[in-house]
Amino acid sequence: MEAEFVAASQVASELLGLSELLGELGVVVHEPILMHVDNQAAIKQLEGEDSPGKAKHIDVRVKFVKDFVQKGVIVVEYCESRKMRVDLMTKSFPAPRLGELRELVSLE
Repeated sequence: MEAEFVAASQVASELLGLSELLGELGVVVHEPILMHVDNQAAIKQLEGEDSPGKAKHIDVRVKFVKDFVQKGVIVVEYCESRKMRVDLMTKSFPAPRLGELRELVSLE
């Protein structure tokens, strides 16, 4: 689950930076920012449950995201692993699966 927290903190940081950039350009950003996560245990922890003892070394990353979730700036939502659009750019797939992901992002 450590990888999910590292990724969530990096994504949250990027989303917040993009939100500020758009604000400076005069684009109204409607909050909350939606973040899709495919790990339900990670979502529960980000939405308020305390970290288990074995995950204390990543507490700073968890608390960073959790703070923005509790403030309502970021909303964490579950997304099935098969529907994660970002996988199209981060993993290699056989042709049939690649076709499914391309349809999800409207690339035909």
